[in-house]
Order: sequence, then structure tokens, then C-alpha cells
Amino acid sequence: MDANEDYIWPRATSELMLLPVTGLECVGDRLLAGEGADVLVYSLDFAGHLQMMKRVQNLLGHYLIHGFRVRPEPKGDTDSEAMVGVFGSKGLRVVKVSWGQGRFRELWRSDLWNMTDWIWDAHWLEGNMALALGHNSVVLYDPVGGSSLQEVCCTDRSTLSSACLIGDTWKELTVVAGAISNQLLVWYPASASADKPVDPDRRVSGHMGVIFSMSYLPSKGLLATASEDRSVRIWKVGDLRVPGGRVQNIGHCFGHSARVWQVKLLENYLVSAGEDCVCLVWSHVGEILQAFRGHQGRGIRAIAAHEKQSWVITGGDDSGIRLWHLMGRGYPGSGVSALCFKSRSRPGALKAVTLAGSWRLLAVTDTGTLYLYDLEVKCWEQLLEDKRFRSYCLLEAAPGPEGFGLCAMANGEGHVKVVPINTPTAAIDLSLFHGKVHSLSWALRGYEELLLLASGPAGVVACLEISAAPSGKAIFVKERCRYLLPPSKQRWLTCSTFLPPGDFLVCGDRRGSVLLFPSRPDLLKDLDIGFGIGTLIESSGSGGDEETSLQCGPVSTLPSLHGKQGVTSVTCHSGYIYTTGRDGSYYQLFERDGQLHPVLRQKTCRGLNWVAGLRMMADGSVVILGFHANEFVVWSPRSHEKLHIVSCGGGHRSWAFSDTEAAMAFAYLKDGDVMLYRALGGLTRPHVILRESLHGREITCVKRVGSITLGPEYGVSGFLEPELQEPGNEGPGLIDIVVTCSEDTTICVLAFPTATGSAHALTAVSNHISSVRALAVWGVSTPEPQPGLTARVVSAGGRAEMHCFSITVTPDPCTPSRLSCHVMHLSSHRLDEYWDLQRNRHRMVKVDPETRYMSLAVCELDRPGHGPLVAAACSDGAVRLFVLQDSGRRLQLLAETFHHKRCVLKVHSFTHEAPNQRRRLFLCSAATDGSLAFWDLTNVLDHGSTALEPPADTGLPYRLGTPCLTLQAHGCGVNSLHTLPTQEGHLVASGSEDGSLHVFVLAMEVPELEEAVGGAELVPQLHVLEEYSVPCAHAAHVMGVKILSPSLMVSASIDQRLTFWRLGQGKPTFMNSTVYHVPDVADMDCWPVSPEFGHRCVLGGQGLEVYNWYD
Repeated sequence: MDANEDYIWPRATSELMLLPVTGLECVGDRLLAGEGADVLVYSLDFAGHLQMMKRVQNLLGHYLIHGFRVRPEPKGDTDSEAMVGVFGSKGLRVVKVSWGQGRFRELWRSDLWNMTDWIWDAHWLEGNMALALGHNSVVLYDPVGGSSLQEVCCTDRSTLSSACLIGDTWKELTVVAGAISNQLLVWYPASASADKPVDPDRRVSGHMGVIFSMSYLPSKGLLATASEDRSVRIWKVGDLRVPGGRVQNIGHCFGHSARVWQVKLLENYLVSAGEDCVCLVWSHVGEILQAFRGHQGRGIRAIAAHEKQSWVITGGDDSGIRLWHLMGRGYPGSGVSALCFKSRSRPGALKAVTLAGSWRLLAVTDTGTLYLYDLEVKCWEQLLEDKRFRSYCLLEAAPGPEGFGLCAMANGEGHVKVVPINTPTAAIDLSLFHGKVHSLSWALRGYEELLLLASGPAGVVACLEISAAPSGKAIFVKERCRYLLPPSKQRWLTCSTFLPPGDFLVCGDRRGSVLLFPSRPDLLKDLDIGFGIGTLIESSGSGGDEETSLQCGPVSTLPSLHGKQGVTSVTCHSGYIYTTGRDGSYYQLFERDGQLHPVLRQKTCRGLNWVAGLRMMADGSVVILGFHANEFVVWSPRSHEKLHIVSCGGGHRSWAFSDTEAAMAFAYLKDGDVMLYRALGGLTRPHVILRESLHGREITCVKRVGSITLGPEYGVSGFLEPELQEPGNEGPGLIDIVVTCSEDTTICVLAFPTATGSAHALTAVSNHISSVRALAVWGVSTPEPQPGLTARVVSAGGRAEMHCFSITVTPDPCTPSRLSCHVMHLSSHRLDEYWDLQRNRHRMVKVDPETRYMSLAVCELDRPGHGPLVAAACSDGAVRLFVLQDSGRRLQLLAETFHHKRCVLKVHSFTHEAPNQRRRLFLCSAATDGSLAFWDLTNVLDHGSTALEPPADTGLPYRLGTPCLTLQAHGCGVNSLHTLPTQEGHLVASGSEDGSLHVFVLAMEVPELEEAVGGAELVPQLHVLEEYSVPCAHAAHVMGVKILSPSLMVSASIDQRLTFWRLGQGKPTFMNSTVYHVPDVADMDCWPVSPEFGHRCVLGGQGLEVYNWYD
């Protein structure tokens, strides 16, 4: 290798981007999506099959793609080949592509044409392209010759915020420009003479803000505009190619709650999207017809439409791409209808309603009469009348397909009636208690076992076993046992289900506790496990006889898991237990040795404080049912979308929900009638997620966890189908696991296969109440013999909140990524936890500020039996040390220091090992004043250690001693920090807000034996051997630095440059730099993958990008 080749090596290449989608265009049955400078090509099969055909990388250089323009063909055939103009920012490139027979090929591309002004629109004119530029001028461009043919300016050279070009030839070309003066300027470039500017033909006013987008519909002479003033206006303009026409505002549409970015006119609809992450479908008279919600973050940046298929495609700042169906081809059979119960033949007022499947509805009145409504026959039928159930009556239908034809009624005198719906005369009456029956709950185990749990006075629950006669015309009811709930004010069950294989019942009560009961009385004797309070108690029967019955207490209890409002549902799926409650959250639990253990707590969407239930879909996703104010909502955590919304008045009235693959139904009482909402097709919605979103806000930290190697039997999948992958990229192979956190309060676990260049979101955790700014990983291990990965992750951010999780990634052939990820919440800590326990705190002043954790570092000690330390850089000027014990299940604050006296931005830990010496553990911290401080934490937990000083007051943490070395490395804040051990000592690199880099060699000096006093331990001293600075290494904040080897370092900055530096020859020297497309990068992580694949680098900011290079 010659000197020149050595100078430019290594060269980083972009492997994957997850950035805001800024351009979309439908071309026949293809979809073009612009992401950064890359183009994604999707095949939109009309049969419903969707797949990504190709990712064309770096098509527009360092420009962001804003739009596509397909050259019109004489026969209108673009199914096999198309000439596409791609533009964005100040760049333009024309490519000719072939995508027939499901294969993508690039036949030809022009050179990248760099303009001196912003390109707002591009339009094909007889083989050439007209470009509308940012200061109200038009350029005619020859894409084959790569030259400008003509340029015409308008006399009004104001800055534009949008433009639209109309016409088929240069002579009829019309420019509609959105000026910064909030006006529309209409002018005609062909009217220019002798290179003189052209006067505007018309000026149109109306908007109160900048116009961001416009769309023209020639067939109806309509123009639509979207503005900063949150409105969409519809103008009647006629044929704009004819000068002097009249402009009339026929629609002023307000529906968005923020700025409107995009608008598109269709033959029958108008589609708009904006900063509020909502895509609205309007009629041409300004009526809202549909609202598509699901994107998260800062808005929807691009929209496209396929009128033949009635599709709308949206691309958001969250890097997600979604396909929606317009009305007429969308979601059929949905709506609320009244079932007209009020009639002279049906006296009394309705008391309760329930659903037996999705086709039959049951209702009971205050006269004790039970009615059936068949949705196919559409008529009411009286089943029975029992006056004992007049004043107070509970009604519950059995679960399963069409409710197994059973329902149960209970009253305030301890009576329970089990009614076969088809043969109500065969109903069975039972007298279970001497008092009120508080609740009824069914538990079904396949088609083998059906139980009815009735909660009576004093926390006694009667367990009834229901079976059917061989003829099917009669049922048998037998009391199996009785359970006793723990003491509480509201002492009754609210839900129950069988825990597979069926030995236990998992129940929720009104107190908010989750309980585990044996399903059979003899289980306590059969299973040799410790059950705590699960004992058998003899008591006299309460059903009117003198027999004694056994009351069994719970074998395991999670008290008040869901707060004081109670548990609303319990579901078992894939070995886990899922519970929901009226505290706005849902829990994931598991059972081991007869004990319940919480795994993870998840929050729902904002405002959904009453979570009523949870459903597991066929693809493994979760759907949440609940009440948002006065609306019943079906919400998808995966798509962040409200799938169904029913304005029912709230959940305090009687209601029932049922869903099957064919339909979902929600019934409730309102105005003395039964209201029914039905939607054919079940809970799902007819939209397709072409690409899932990553984070709704900026990524603040990225950390690599480890890697997994899957064998050929798993067949790792990516974006591309196997036959469409590039040669040599066929999976399976190595998969990197990366954890990201964001300002949207979530933590994502991602999988990056090295072979396919794709990304898969494995799971998301949303336990934080504020933004998550820092991550740390420790305890990474690989279980044997199956491939997999386990690790502990510590996350921290706003509100001085810290959480510790355990993640386990295992192979799963049923998922698209061929991996599944299970997250277990281990512990948490908040500095102001004491404040939540204070009484009358509304009368007190909170002294502690809202501290933010800026950075985390794990310090692993060499003492057996002790967990690691977690160092946190805090915005209040402190460096805090936490200790993790019991494998992360206990997180306690150990010590703190306010040495820096200003915001601490970074912490980093490293170890020093030398022959015949104790392993030393050091911590480095950096603050906003550019100073670095080093602490020796080797003996911080030793008895009698001087590293910690006693606290000033009782109850406060220890004080960390003075640092062993301080260094003024920069003149302002240090945003990046890294170390690497070398033969001379440790190589330390830091990057600052002023764009500078500081590199120095840190040496350890061991005192001589005669310097030790009284046999004290010889403590190494730190000193600087060499020190170098690069003042203008970057043009903006250096947010990431990594020392790859003693001779190579890489840095990343907000100036969007990934730069390599040569070390070891004095001052770091520049090698080469690569432009990346992630705006406002916040963090970087690099690691070696393999000799064949080289290194990988992940950059996180307003999006995510993956680079790789070879050593």
C-alpha cells in the first residue's frame, strides 16, 4: 500500500439509515420513498403483498431527497421502465430504472447537478426538466447533457417557501409560488423577453402564515394550499395556464392542531398532513371524512396517493412509512347503532348488558327480566323473568365462541342463576351466600374446564364448576371450593383466568392486587412447594346448610399492583401473565414455583387512565382496550394508533366487549337503550405498516449490547426477499443487538443483521416519566447451548429517574427478525422518592431541583459477591455513585460529590492492570467548563476506605473524596469521552462543544516501597505523559469520539462529519472524513464485528445511521 492509499484508509460507507421520510411518490404499483439521500423502492402488490425491492444508496450525495418526478410516457406505461427525476435541497439527479418482473435494475443515471439555490419543485417538459428555485426563478435543465438551457426570474425575488409548476410545454409553463409574504404569486416564464424578469400575473392573499405546500387539480380547476397558520385552503382557479383568470377561495379548512406540511388534491378527496402527526382526508367542500393517526414525533413530512387503489401513503419524522385506505375501499361495517329496546312489551329500565360472542347480546332490566338480541335476526327475545333479580342484578356471559351459550346472574341476597341461553328453562339456581354477591367472573381452560367465580361477603369467593350433559340440553353446576381474599375495604374479585396448564387461577381484585389460587382443593397436597398464606380454613357453609367448606387463601399475592382502582383484566399468553388496571398501565408477570413475579410495567397512551383489557393478536402484538375520558378506545402500542374510538360517555356505566376474527363488538347503555358499535374484520385496521417507526423524538444515546449468530435453520430475514438480495449477502449470519433511548421516554432494542443491511425493532420499553438521556450495559452473557444473549441495561434521564432492566434475546422463527426479546424490570430509583411519600406536600416547597442524568458509566469491581457501581453525571453539578446488588434487583445511592460545581456532561470508567499489582478502577468525569476529573474507585467499598467521607447529615449519601487528578482539557463543555489502555498507560480522548479534540496519554506511577507508611497499600498516582489538542477538528459540537486502536481514532460531530484521525505520531493528524445524514447527532458507538465485516458504527440523533469500514 502506497502512502496515498494509506492516507485515505479506512473509508466508512453507509450501510443503513433510519431517518425522517421526506419524499414519497407512487409510480404504478411501485412506491418511491426518500430517506436522507437514499431511495427505498417498494412493490405494492394489489393482492395485498408488500415487499421492499431495493435500497438505492447515496443517490443525492449529501442532500436530502424532497421529491420525485416521473417522466410521462407516451403510452402511460411505467410498469417496466421509468425515467425519474430525484431532487432535494440544492441537488438534482435523473435515473432510468427497470423494475419489471419483480426485479429492480438501474439502467442509467445522470451526474448530480448542484444548484446555487433551493429546489422547490421539478416538472418534466418534453424530455427536459423545469426547476422552481428558492428565490422565484425557473431553470430549464437538460438531464442528458447536464446543462442549463434557460433561466427566467420573476420581478418579485422574495424568498419562497413552496412552489408548483404546471404545464406540458415551456410555452404554457405556469409557476405558482408561495412567497414569504404569505401570498401566492402566479407568473409565466415564457412571457419573458430579452432576459428581463417577468412580472407576477396574479397575487393571491388569504393565509396568515407561510405556505408550505400546494397541489393543483387540472380536471376541476382547484388549487389547495397548506400553511403555517394550521389551515388548508381550497381555491377555485380554473385553468392556470391561461393568464388573467379569476381566483376564488371556496374552502377554509381547520382541522390540524399544528402547522400543515403537505397537501395533495385527488379527484374526490383532499389529503393533508402536518406537524400534529395526523393525516386528514377532506371533501372538496372542506368536510373532514377520515383522520389517520399513528405516526409519532414531530410530524408527517411526505404523502403520496394511489387513486386507483384508494391508497394514501404517509412518511413521518419517526422514519415510519404507512399505507392507509380511503373511504369506499376501507373499513366496512363500523358504526354505532341503537337497538331500540324501549317498547310497551318490554317494561322496566335496563340495568346491565353483556355480549355472548359478537352476534348475541344479553340485557337485564329492573323487573328481573333477561332479554336476548340476535344481531342476525335483529329482534329482542325474552328468555326468563325472576323477580328476585329486580333491584340489584349482575350479568356476565361465559367466554369463548358465542359465550358457550351460558350466562350467569347474581343478586343482592346471595343467589346465583346459571342460564343456558338456548334453553333458559334449564337454568340452575344456587344460594351461595347470606349477603350481596359483589362480582361474577368466568374462567375457561380450552374446551375442557369452565369455572364461575362468585364473590360474596367478607372476601369469600365460591368456585363453581360448570359441565354439560351429553345431550347438550342440560347443565350441571357443582361447587368445587371456596377462596378467601386478603382483607381490604373493597374485598371482591374483578377478573380471573386459568394459568396454563391449569393448576392455578390468576385473579385480580378491586383492591388492585393480583392473586394466585390453586384451581383444585387437592393441589396444595399434590404439589410440594411453599405456598405462604395458601392454607385451607374450615368454616360453616353460607348456603343455608350446616356443612363445612374449605376456604383456600392465595398462594401468591402482589398487593396493590394496580393501585386503589382495581385490576380490570388478566390474560395468559406464551408463558407470561398480562394484567391491566385503572391506573393507566399494564404489567407483564410470570409464575415460578407457585409465586408471581413482576417482569415489566408499561404505560399506555396519554390520557388512557382506565385500561379495561388487553388482547394478543396473531402476529404477537398487543392491543389495549380502555377509556379515554368519555370515549372507549382500542389502542395499538405497536403502531401508536387508536384503532377504534367510540363516544360512549365513559366506563362507569354498564358495557361489554367481544371480539372474534370476523368482527368486534362494543355494547353499552345510554339514554335507556342499548347502543352497539360493530366493526367487521375484528380489532385490526385496514392499514399496512411498510416500515415501523423507531422513535418519535431525537435519539439521545446508542449502546451496543452484543451479537448473536444464528444458524441456517433460522433463515434471517431482512428488507429484501432472498431472491432479491445482492450476491454474498444471503442470510443467515451475525446479528448485532443495539439499545437506543430517546426524548420520547422510550427505550428500543434493535437487531442489525450484518448480511441483509436491515433493522428490526425487537421491543420497546416505556417506563420513564421523562426523556431518557443515558444508557449503560453490563453483565452481557451468552446462554448455552442455544444461541442467545442476556444483559443488564441501566437507563437514566429526566426527573432524576433511573431504571435497571434485564433483556434476553433468543431465536424465534415465528417473528420477522427471527428473534424475540424479553425485558424484565429489576429495580428503579428517583432522587425525590421521599417527596411522593410526604403528606400535605401541596403546602410545601420542593427543595431539590429537577435533576437530569446526562451520562452513565458502569464500574465493575473485582470483589466477589458485590455488584457493580453505576456512576451518573448530573445536571445539578454532582457525580453520583449507585450500587447495584442482587443482580440488579436493588439500586441504591452510595455517594456523591459536587467537585465540578456545574453541570456534569460525561462520565467514563476504565481499569488499569499491571503485573503484581491490584487491578485499579478509575472514573473520569467531564463538565461544562471543559475540565476533567479522575477518581480512584478501587477500594471504595472496602472497610475503612478513605475514598468515601462520612455524610454531613444523617440520611444523606457518603461524600466522594477529592479526585486524584484534574485537567483543564477544553474551554467549554465536554460532550464525548473515551479511553484505551496502551503499553505506556492509557490513551484518553475528549471532544468539546467548540469542535476541538484533546488527546493525552495518562500514566500510572507506583510509589516506591519505602514511601508507604505503616504498611499502607501502595496507591498508583496519575500523571500526564503527552498532551495534544486539535482546536478546529470539527465545525460544531463533537458528540462522539472513539479510540479504535493506539494508531486510529474516529470522531463524530453535529457538522455531520465522521472523521478518522491517525494517532501515535505526535499531534493527531487528519486521515479522511465521511458525510453522514443524521441531523443533530447526539451519540456514537463503534465496535469490531469480524475480520470479514470490519468495524461497525451507529450514529444517533434525529434518526439513526449505521456505517461500516474495514481495517
